[in-house]
Amino acid sequence: GYHGCGRIRAQGDKNMPFIGISSNVVLVIIGIGLLIFIHELGHFLVAKKIGVRVHAFSLGFGPAIISKQFGETEYRVSLIPLGGYVKLAGEQREDSNTGEAWEFMSKKPWQRAAVLVAGVTCNTILAFILFIVAFQVGVPFITSEIGQAMPGGPAWEAGIRAGDKIVRINNVTDPDFEDIFISVALNGSPAGINMEIERDDETFNVNVVPEYDASVGVQRIGIAPASTLEVDKIFTVEKADTPAQVSELNVNDEILAVNGKAIATANDFRKIVNANPGKELNLAVLRNEQKRDIKVTPSVVTRWMIGLSCATSKLDGVKKGSFAHSLGLEKGDEVVRVNTHDIRGFSELISTVKDSPDGMITLQVKRGNEVKNIKFTKLGEETVKEFSEGIFPHYGLTVDSTVEGFPAEISGIKPGDKITSISGENITEWSQLLTLVTASKGKEFEIAWTHNYETVTKTIKSQKNEKNAQGVLGIKFREKKEYRRYGFFKACGVGTHKTVINIKRIYLTIQGFVSKKLSTKALGGPVLIAQASYASAQSGIGKLMYFLAIISINLAVINILPVPVLDGGHLMFLGIEKLKGSPVSEKTMAIANYIGMGLVLTLMIYATKNDIMRLFHI
Repeated sequence: GYHGCGRIRAQGDKNMPFIGISSNVVLVIIGIGLLIFIHELGHFLVAKKIGVRVHAFSLGFGPAIISKQFGETEYRVSLIPLGGYVKLAGEQREDSNTGEAWEFMSKKPWQRAAVLVAGVTCNTILAFILFIVAFQVGVPFITSEIGQAMPGGPAWEAGIRAGDKIVRINNVTDPDFEDIFISVALNGSPAGINMEIERDDETFNVNVVPEYDASVGVQRIGIAPASTLEVDKIFTVEKADTPAQVSELNVNDEILAVNGKAIATANDFRKIVNANPGKELNLAVLRNEQKRDIKVTPSVVTRWMIGLSCATSKLDGVKKGSFAHSLGLEKGDEVVRVNTHDIRGFSELISTVKDSPDGMITLQVKRGNEVKNIKFTKLGEETVKEFSEGIFPHYGLTVDSTVEGFPAEISGIKPGDKITSISGENITEWSQLLTLVTASKGKEFEIAWTHNYETVTKTIKSQKNEKNAQGVLGIKFREKKEYRRYGFFKACGVGTHKTVINIKRIYLTIQGFVSKKLSTKALGGPVLIAQASYASAQSGIGKLMYFLAIISINLAVINILPVPVLDGGHLMFLGIEKLKGSPVSEKTMAIANYIGMGLVLTLMIYATKNDIMRLFHI
């Protein structure tokens, strides 16, 4: 893949040449400041309307830079431009309150509720307006075309492949990739997600059941969006310059051909680069509508390994519409025998089918507690290829094959042995084994396995697999995007749809954290918001407005949650006051506010910690 970590070479932005880095930052500050200002303006206007005196109304917070008194209100412009606040007369129940009609606490519960709800209402209205303006300007979205389907993943199993386009997901028609990602991440139905797929001008329906991916803390179906052949980013990998960085390749270059052969898709290009480590490639690129030739040599990337595979003959995936699927094989089946040969792993399953003479082949399959026989006719290599392409093995810890001359074979690990621990740490799944071996980077470690019910422990060290090295350039291609631009009425309709979807999305996200369908690792704080806003500003004013609309909705929905300190918490206390006929005691109120403040601060600190981890790729 071309995803690296580290420094990205800064290039001029082609979408909005008139906006440099500094003005993008200004746009983001104005944008986020506007959202909080509008929220406070809502409180201010309704407080004035019901006859509450407003002591201060500030644009920004912190010390005042400019202040001017008009009537009973001091209007301030404060130092920190992110937001603002409103100071109402008699806001808290304090000894200094005189019980005057113009004090906030003197007003009826419904009047106080109106002031509290006003901020959230203004944010929702603002989001709606921003959506309409954004869609009138035009918003770039990543298309719903699929660039890759991960072998063995839920989408692959459902028969989805590169080049397919998702034209409907559940009840969202003409989705963009954001809609797909969200629908998958927040799917709560065990039956999965219903999708309509377009392939070669035909459409068909598939059902996909997402799987939880612990590494990123969200549900996924194993797809990546389709890419163009335009360079989007150029990376350093592990603090070293990549071939793309030291070449004359630039961001925004479009790759047309490699060594004189035209390239059609990003996947084609990836395959050529992977297959040519250390070999110079001649790229024909298009830059500013001019063709030029650039030479680049993919770096040689080798993996640390000990040379064993634990692919079992139990199937973790059977591709819908494949040859194996037509035979009646299912996910979870374990192939225990091919003709008269007992099978002890995936490589043995494929090699036995390959080595069997043409003609009838009988697979003995364990499914739950029953054993089935599945027969098919083998006609040369083609049948073997068709059969193996439709199945994906379950990776366990029982060895199915070792690589000759590699540490595992030299240490005496044999097919059928079970790996139990590495460096004294018990391991329960293949992914742990893989991570620990890769991380060892050639240093010695202890490995334990069972052979014929006996445990064997040896010291071993991983070695680089020079023969299967891959080429890497250090570039990421730009995803295929489409600009969505609508007239006023359609923009209103789409704005409403996105508003409703985003309100649902926030509550589903909170539900996802509670039900563990979504990891709190996915939580972002102010740094992530600033980064995403900045990226949106770089993608044009339409995208920035769209993103600010989503943040405005987030602000509204989170503020209305019944947590003390937030508007929703104050509303909850008003509801209690209305029911019991008297205000909640000051002591209860103070305790609840401390708890609420603690909750909000903990969440902020946690989200900011996540932001920092993301920033430094920890």
